[in-house]
Amino acid sequence: MTAMTTKPAKSFRFSGVIAPEDRLHQATAAPTAGAAPDEHYIAPQTIPVTIVQPPGKGTIGVPQYSPLVNGGLPAGFAPASDCGGNFMSARFQPNNNCYAYGCNITPNTFPQPGRQSGYLLTAADFQQPFAALGELVAGYATRDGLVFAGRSMAELMTFKSSRQGTNPGPGVKAGYLGGHFVALMISPAGDADWPGDYHWARCDNSSGSCNSWSQKDGSDQVTNFDFAGNPISDPATAKWTVNQGPPERLEGAGQQRRPDRLIRLLLLHVRADLGREYHLTARGQREGRRGGRVLRSV
Repeated sequence: MTAMTTKPAKSFRFSGVIAPEDRLHQATAAPTAGAAPDEHYIAPQTIPVTIVQPPGKGTIGVPQYSPLVNGGLPAGFAPASDCGGNFMSARFQPNNNCYAYGCNITPNTFPQPGRQSGYLLTAADFQQPFAALGELVAGYATRDGLVFAGRSMAELMTFKSSRQGTNPGPGVKAGYLGGHFVALMISPAGDADWPGDYHWARCDNSSGSCNSWSQKDGSDQVTNFDFAGNPISDPATAKWTVNQGPPERLEGAGQQRRPDRLIRLLLLHVRADLGREYHLTARGQREGRRGGRVLRSV
């Protein structure tokens, strides 16, 4: 008798979304202090967030590993000092993804576009084609306070010209932009069970020529190189394809497929005051408890 075997689920690397096996950052249905599922890692804080889209989710609990830090306007490529060093491995690098780095804010929750505003990306969303998925993720980011700036560097520069130097306020020199730019790259679900993902890059000279960009790939370190090791001068021409392992052979077809990330670009403007309402501020924070022992942030 031949034993039945089950093909193990393939593990993927993600830049923005939370991996299914990442127990540190999974939301829980128990937002208040108290018991939590045994398989869920208890963070120092659990923040209740009421989800309005998709309907029926109710209030979820989002784990937070340290209080939010708003880094303000990026002063060039300076990962060691951005947000008090929270993007570095000595602090909270694993708890902040590309979206956090792009916004130069460390909520220490592996933040997701729209989640703090009640809009939650789902696996079904990533089944949409490029254009629809890009509009959805960008739209959720605008609910967090970002502003859509265009679909190309030419459109970004036009947007910049319309905003730069307008109403800068007292004591602010001419050329003030009131924020910085980020680029959104989209990868819908595809072959070999690839579930889809998104990625953000940050412009480090938004008030200048906008030709210096950097990024943080998921829980990895910050870098100013693309996925092929090249400096990022234009996110539209940078290399964002990821080799997700050996190709799978399609049974009976003699064909192979590899879940490479295919990317489309959208550009947004991060307002300088974004952190006032950005993801999981201190209000409403609760301590996570397990077995009567309170786990506090350090």
